[in-house]
Amino acid sequence: MSFLKQLAVILTITLGLITFAQSETSWIKKKDKTETVKKVEKEKTSSWIKKKEVKENKKKLKEKIKESKSWITKKSKEKVKDIKDKLKKHKKINDLPKAEFYFAAVVLKEEPEYIYGYVNSDKKSKLFAFDDKSYHSKSDGIAYFENKKNRCEVDSQIGSIGSQLMGEVILQCKNGIKMSGGFRQIGSVGKGDGVTSEGNEVTFEFFTNKNAAVAKIDLYKNSNRNTTLANASPDIADENITIEPNGKYYALLIGNSNYVNWASLTSPKNDVNEIKKILQKNYEFEKIITVLDATRDKLFEAFIELSKITTDKDYVLIYYSGHGDIKGNQSYWIPVDGNKNWDPRDWINIKDLNIFLEEIPAHHLAVMVDSCYVGSKFKGINMIEDTPENLERRKNKAFKKLLDRRARVVLTSGSNEPVEDSGKGKHSIFALTFIESLKNNETAINLTTIGYRIHIAHAGMDQQPFLYNPPTWGHGGGDFIFIAKK
Repeated sequence: MSFLKQLAVILTITLGLITFAQSETSWIKKKDKTETVKKVEKEKTSSWIKKKEVKENKKKLKEKIKESKSWITKKSKEKVKDIKDKLKKHKKINDLPKAEFYFAAVVLKEEPEYIYGYVNSDKKSKLFAFDDKSYHSKSDGIAYFENKKNRCEVDSQIGSIGSQLMGEVILQCKNGIKMSGGFRQIGSVGKGDGVTSEGNEVTFEFFTNKNAAVAKIDLYKNSNRNTTLANASPDIADENITIEPNGKYYALLIGNSNYVNWASLTSPKNDVNEIKKILQKNYEFEKIITVLDATRDKLFEAFIELSKITTDKDYVLIYYSGHGDIKGNQSYWIPVDGNKNWDPRDWINIKDLNIFLEEIPAHHLAVMVDSCYVGSKFKGINMIEDTPENLERRKNKAFKKLLDRRARVVLTSGSNEPVEDSGKGKHSIFALTFIESLKNNETAINLTTIGYRIHIAHAGMDQQPFLYNPPTWGHGGGDFIFIAKK
């Protein structure tokens, strides 16, 4: 084939390819344009649906506010003045006054807003009977936005329909914001949802315990954080995860060895002194309160000191080693000067400690007990269910979540049975396993992992260690994390 013919063939092929490429480019552009139009239309539809929902929510609120005028009674001048005074200053959730009911709420919007507050029964309102109990039909109280942007007057009414308690709640806030919602009783909790005057939806729950409301706020917030994390790309999600505490670490270590009326114990003092040494050397603890051979008064003085220095951002460890005993269905810690026979004047009832511990304003509270007969008496069930290997595989992500969430954890050396004093040398097996876990940790370790190791260490013994979350303490799904010094 001559050179000119070869050139003609090449040009024909080339021009054909160019024409095809141009045609393909044109088709791709048309396709891109179509997809863009569809995307815009979808966004417009989504926006229209959102506007429609907002409009409907606003309409619902107007109807509820109108209905509420029939049941919200006019308040006395004194009551109005009291409410105005309370609305002047913001309160943190842990600073809420003692009340009959507490609530936690989240306003569902692009940047969620968290609300909490309290209500008390209006003693002048009508009574009604339910499950052989009498209830006032109306309550009122105060609500606070966590971001301090707003405060609200709260009114609620409740009644029974068939076998269920149901009610309504109205929030009238400063800056013209209003909210309404309906709730029903599910077990010991009142669950509900509603809308705001801005058209946003609200989810909320009522509790009889303030700690439960604190835990619920934490769960709302962490649920939002976890959704954000799940939507991020894997690389970004991993880069953003750091295990950094927001508060300070505190410890109260109690070791009772030298008893007056009971047999003296070898390990408690040794255990507590060694634990203190490791916490000081390997971990960042702001203060470690140590009480050796505690009387009842000394023990409660230490608890009071601890409660005064801790805040709702802090991480608190309480460790008790010493004698314990039972009387009837009650369990007790025995102070060093406690009588051999039951005496409510100097034995320390776990029931009383429960009440005290519920009020400690810590973000994380871990109670470790190496004693006889107190295993499940802090009200809970055994939760040792994971292995160190499983936790290690997902350590960063898991520990970040556990550190962020509010935690209330109890780890005991046994259930309702005697426990051994010294296992190996001068330490109990419970304490020795804890000590070794702390010594061998170079990064971070959680109490569940330590509990699992203690559980394994006692495999050949009669005593059964317990790790659980007391339900009345306001556990929020977290875990106590020991973070080693860098």
